[in-house]
Amino acid sequence: MKESNKHLGTELFAVGQKVLIDKDGHLKLPVSMDKEQEAIFVSTEGGYQLIPLLPDVKRIYLEVTTECNFSCITCIRSSWQDALIHMDWETFENVLKNLKELPNLESVHFGGFGEPMSHPRIFDMLGAVKNLGLRVEMITNGSFLVEENIRKLIDLELDMLFTSLDSPDEGEYNEIRQGADFQSVTQNVSNLQAMKQERKVRKPELGIEFVAMKKNYANLPKLIRMACDLKVSQIIISNLLPYHESMKDEIVYDIDDTGRMFGKESLRTTIFAQMSNMKLRTERSCKFVKDKSLCINYQGNISPCYALMHTYECYIYGRKKQIYPCYLGNVNERKLLNIWTDPGYVNFRRAVDENLFPSCTDCKSLDGCNYTESNEMDCWGNSPSCAECLWSRRIIACP
Repeated sequence: MKESNKHLGTELFAVGQKVLIDKDGHLKLPVSMDKEQEAIFVSTEGGYQLIPLLPDVKRIYLEVTTECNFSCITCIRSSWQDALIHMDWETFENVLKNLKELPNLESVHFGGFGEPMSHPRIFDMLGAVKNLGLRVEMITNGSFLVEENIRKLIDLELDMLFTSLDSPDEGEYNEIRQGADFQSVTQNVSNLQAMKQERKVRKPELGIEFVAMKKNYANLPKLIRMACDLKVSQIIISNLLPYHESMKDEIVYDIDDTGRMFGKESLRTTIFAQMSNMKLRTERSCKFVKDKSLCINYQGNISPCYALMHTYECYIYGRKKQIYPCYLGNVNERKLLNIWTDPGYVNFRRAVDENLFPSCTDCKSLDGCNYTESNEMDCWGNSPSCAECLWSRRIIACP
């Protein structure tokens, strides 16, 4: 990870000692501990803070491939140059070995920016993680949900399966998700629910993710009715992050009141769907930091979040922005436990959690500021910068 937040005065505190802070915020003398514990001692504007280096990661997002059989107009492939390949088995075995060393780990989500079910050993991977006693989720475009694969997912007791479904209208869906077939995908999803009912099982629970844009937003109530008929457990409504100039005018966020667009369907929409924010608001909150999660890409590289997994271009309110990845280490070279508790990474999470970043998107000095051209650095000295992250604004969402 690039050296960042130098102005925060981060340093590694003594191993095997505990520091107490009195009611006035003064540092007391160290006292002995029964058990060794590392921590970092940081200076802040309000005084000092002691942060334990704990192995408390709870959730991992695992990208097992960058390949996909669709060419969606919303996809990050519009602006990246990454290789389209599967994670090799040796890398996965190293991931698996590292998962066993995380005492607080609860769930693994198979996703990222490829179609997980295109990996030739996806069921081996799902089964291996499931055998660790963890909650296992996956997101899919739905095209691989043939009868045999549905049966395997049920037998594995996969906990949650999300399907991307960007329109309830056949023509609109096929236009957005190029290479897809609406009838085939929706029938596959229906078959999944029917087989679960036939076998009297609840798993995998079904979730639907919808990416809102001008092209499909008016059809959202119809999609929610379809989802209710399918008895889905979750409906996640994200917003479009344009990865290509041709899509930059398709965004629908920053409207005053999303409910007004749906009339009498507004109540159903807000009750049954997890709606993303449709207006830029002051408060920021990083789901990845709050959930104590991290991402592992197809090469085994560790990133703090989805947004920092790859090199790509995107458009923030029509402005082109270059995004560079933030790699904190690689599971083939270093223990995941050590990466998570690295002082630099711990302090980065603290800075994100405390919003120690500028808010470029609504800054009065935005025009003419070249810091907004990339996420490499911001005017507060952060590198990488999270200053324009739409995930933290809850405008972009993921499972």
